[in-house]
Amino acid sequence: MDSYDYAARARLTLRGPDRVRFLHGMVTCDVAKLASGAGSRAAMLSVKGRLLADLVIFARAESLLLSMEGDLGEKVRLILEKHLVMDDVEVVDDTEVLGELGLYGDDAPARVARALGLDEGSLRSLPAYHHLGDDAGETLVARDPSLGGVGLRLIAPRARLLSLAASLDAPLLSEAVREARRIETGTPRYGVDLDEDRLVVELNFDDAISFDKGCYLGQEVVVRATTRGRVNRRLMGLVVSGEGAVPAKTKLGSAAHAEAGVTTSSVVSGRMGGPIALGYVHRAALEAGAPLTLEDSDRRAWPLELPFTPERAAEARARLQ
Repeated sequence: MDSYDYAARARLTLRGPDRVRFLHGMVTCDVAKLASGAGSRAAMLSVKGRLLADLVIFARAESLLLSMEGDLGEKVRLILEKHLVMDDVEVVDDTEVLGELGLYGDDAPARVARALGLDEGSLRSLPAYHHLGDDAGETLVARDPSLGGVGLRLIAPRARLLSLAASLDAPLLSEAVREARRIETGTPRYGVDLDEDRLVVELNFDDAISFDKGCYLGQEVVVRATTRGRVNRRLMGLVVSGEGAVPAKTKLGSAAHAEAGVTTSSVVSGRMGGPIALGYVHRAALEAGAPLTLEDSDRRAWPLELPFTPERAAEARARLQ
């Protein structure tokens, strides 16, 4: 089992009787359907459907806990407070109060179950982002799909989390290994793969969007794009020829579309047999079913649906020969 300290993430807690109704109208997922112990990925949009933030929501008995990239914490708090009018909701910044620890590996559920007195089978059967709590109600243990495989995310008061981390004695993943796993899994990161220039429908965020809930900010754009089925760009995996990672913002070309897309993040992956990347690819280039070119280079790339798998990556590399 490996671990990763997500101390740099931001955490906001919403309390008050109107918290569910209020947040339901602010994000893309169906907050009203999240019973205590459930969780969901979500997006916060502008009225034009642009991505202001991506986050994970954990529904607890008396609160909603929001976890997001650290740079988004203040931004999301201000957006929420701006839209609070007559709502009985309190937004609390718990970034410094709570810690967040990722645990990854087939043995993670067994070891966490022993440490917290939980049922291993219940931990293994948790859907993505759903969670259990320990008897003291201090520690939230959620299923974490962000790095692929078997993953759990622990959120607890910082002192409690430090004690748990010491008892579990799981080696920390290096930034390089974590980044490789993130890209292999196709988990985009705000500020790297995501920003306010992106429409949520480009991002493979289907698990974060409810298509039958009531009104929320940016909903009209989402419905229009989904109904028409004309999303011009999509976030894709790219298997890349040659050596070395690909610089971010490398332009992609195609005979079908000169401005075929752009890369966002890249690593050399041993599991995938060489360089891979995440990037946005134009619909016309995807429909052409041909390799893409990288600007100012003789390297080429083949787009794949995410997540990567070694088998599909090997097939793509063969096509680039």
